[in-house]
Amino acid sequence: MDETTIVLPSARAIRHEQLSLEEETLFLPNYITMSDFISKLCIVKGYKYIDDDSRVLLLLEASDFKEFSNLQIERNFFTFTKNSTYIFKFFAELSAEMYEIENLLNADTYAEYEEHISILQELYKRYEKLCKEREYLDKIFLPKLYEFNDSYAKTHSSITIKVDGHLTNFEFELLEKCTQFCRVELVFTTSQFNSKMQSRFEELGIRLESGYEYKISLNEKDVSSKEKIVKNTNVSCESFSESIIQVAFVKNKIYEFVKKGYQPENIAVILPNEKMADTLKSFDDKSNLNLAMGESFSKSEIYKQLNASLKEIEQDSKENYARVERVGREVQNLLLGIFGKKASEFDFIELLQTIQELISNKRELKVFAEEVHSFKKVIPFMLDMSVKSLLKLFLQRLAARSLDDVRGGKVTVMGVLETRSVKFDAVIIVDFDDKNVPKRSDKDMFLNSQVRENANLPTMSDRENLQRHYYEMLINSSKEVAISFVASSESSASRFLKQLGIKDKNIHEEVDVASLLFTREDKQRVEFEDKIIAYSFKGVELSSTRLKTFLTCKRKYYHKYIQRLSSHIIPKDMPQEHEIGNAVHEALKNLYSKKNFYTDEKELQSDLERELDGVKGRSELDKYLIAIQKKRLRAFSKNEIERFAQGYRVVATEESFKAPYHGMTLMGQIDRVDKLDNDIEVLDYKTGSYTLYNKNNFTEATDFQLEFYHILSGSLGNVTGCGFYDLKESTIIPELFLTEKLSILQSHIKDLLALEEIDTKQCEDIKNCLYCEYKIMCGRE
Repeated sequence: MDETTIVLPSARAIRHEQLSLEEETLFLPNYITMSDFISKLCIVKGYKYIDDDSRVLLLLEASDFKEFSNLQIERNFFTFTKNSTYIFKFFAELSAEMYEIENLLNADTYAEYEEHISILQELYKRYEKLCKEREYLDKIFLPKLYEFNDSYAKTHSSITIKVDGHLTNFEFELLEKCTQFCRVELVFTTSQFNSKMQSRFEELGIRLESGYEYKISLNEKDVSSKEKIVKNTNVSCESFSESIIQVAFVKNKIYEFVKKGYQPENIAVILPNEKMADTLKSFDDKSNLNLAMGESFSKSEIYKQLNASLKEIEQDSKENYARVERVGREVQNLLLGIFGKKASEFDFIELLQTIQELISNKRELKVFAEEVHSFKKVIPFMLDMSVKSLLKLFLQRLAARSLDDVRGGKVTVMGVLETRSVKFDAVIIVDFDDKNVPKRSDKDMFLNSQVRENANLPTMSDRENLQRHYYEMLINSSKEVAISFVASSESSASRFLKQLGIKDKNIHEEVDVASLLFTREDKQRVEFEDKIIAYSFKGVELSSTRLKTFLTCKRKYYHKYIQRLSSHIIPKDMPQEHEIGNAVHEALKNLYSKKNFYTDEKELQSDLERELDGVKGRSELDKYLIAIQKKRLRAFSKNEIERFAQGYRVVATEESFKAPYHGMTLMGQIDRVDKLDNDIEVLDYKTGSYTLYNKNNFTEATDFQLEFYHILSGSLGNVTGCGFYDLKESTIIPELFLTEKLSILQSHIKDLLALEEIDTKQCEDIKNCLYCEYKIMCGRE
């Protein structure tokens, strides 16, 4: 039996190692992760480990002193939770390097951070005191409180530790103590990017060269073996103009790698920016991928219901209404009536438990129940907060959780940290740009690099070099590597590519790669074929709009009036221009339905504004646009008073008419009919643009709206005029070619009645297609 203990950086590295050895030997070494190994070497009596929520709450309590406000971190729980992460990272770094916080002022040569350091020192002392009083063990105090577990160290004859990154001073101290009870061997790969770690070994008397894998005996402080690292030259790199095309690149490379004989289990996709995982999953229709980082809980059904309900209760909009309709109203029904209450007035945990009962998915249920259980601890500190704020905080916590990817894909998708001590045959790395490789760290929030250098703490440069080291090891341990990045005005290749000697060579045309994502099967798009169909206008009730459609485009007429295909209208909160026009029409109809003339301009203006208020929408933009109309229609009111003074009276508004005309029935709705003695004038309100013909083009007219109104209103009296009432200019524009266009209309009616078939070919004038709802079907877009 192998009594060797092998320490690896992660559980994934252990699984990978065991799978590679299980066919070679019956007895496997004892594997353990570095974090578990360190925990077993340390004993702290009389303390219990602190959980994350208690940790934040205790730090919040410790921050209750006047000077803390100078850190510009708010002390309400809602925001403090997020900012506390930076503080704990800072304290953890000092702990790992066994650097006393009291000594930081000495490292700040120019006293640039004196105030901040003093505040952090006070916060540290207060937090340490609270933890001690309540017998909580935070790992940042482990180096001060631990006793070395020599009993555990004695159970090992030999310990081999794979050092892929940086060994802290605390880890070195523990390993040195282990050497008193067993053999300790370190496996360490050197590169140009981990020279600082090499210097640490040099302090122990162990001189190392860059570009080798060493086995180092910590007992003898000597090198037991040394192997040259072979640089991988089988590396390709391509750039694309859009990030999404990298998804096609990934799919194409996986296909190529499998075709070359690489097993899918030995292919990995590395994401420097893990947000790319969602996009990859969206296009993974064959479930080939396995997301090591899991899927965000924000993609779960219960999260979507909670989020949608919150949004709609906060803002009543068509978009939010549609969102809740899509996911269901069960959660929203539970929240109505309690949304504005304070936590002190309501059992919030009971509400969460009721919501929990709606979850059927076991994976989602487990995560949700865990969060509800831990949330009980923080509720007492937020009793003055509203249910709305508590739900937002709870959603924030849920969004930080992930669900395991259980789709069973064989190609692993992971971040670079997960690749430590793991080897793959083929690797695909995307987003290899300056923003992501290397990732910028947020650990330098309280100190600059110079202070860190003086204190011998890891600097930003050290951490970035460590990431470069991980990438170099990953590339060199693989047989083949494919890299991609986005080259645009906002993105460029990582400078690290030059250091690795990798050049961008676009061997594929971008359009060919992109077609893997966006090419549709032929059956998904049916091209419309020109055809001649039998059709008769006999018995058709003709409107001016219907006639205009026929005269403009026969194919549009076919789709709209024969096939009766309607465009899908997406509800919007922001009003369209025609909707404001409709509102003005409605207001004018209501105005003159109550009173058919005015003698006082102020009275007319007042009544009109009241009617406009009655038809306006709820959005701020609706209110703003109606306010503009009110101002614009003041000139209209003045013009109306002058018109009524001449004797005109409104006799009809928004009234529908039908009338026989040369063998066909015409129909339409007239905006307004005015009467002066026995004479009739027909008016069509216009708040936007409209077509006016002149002597050069009236013979080509397709719009006969006013001619229709002239014919339809004939039953009311002697029609002496037709015109557009331009509400922007408060001017009536008469139809100048009424007689001529009536003659043309009569000719069109005759042609329609004689028609027996329609040729549905496309119209010749492409400008008619600009706003046509059928242009995609027609192939004009």
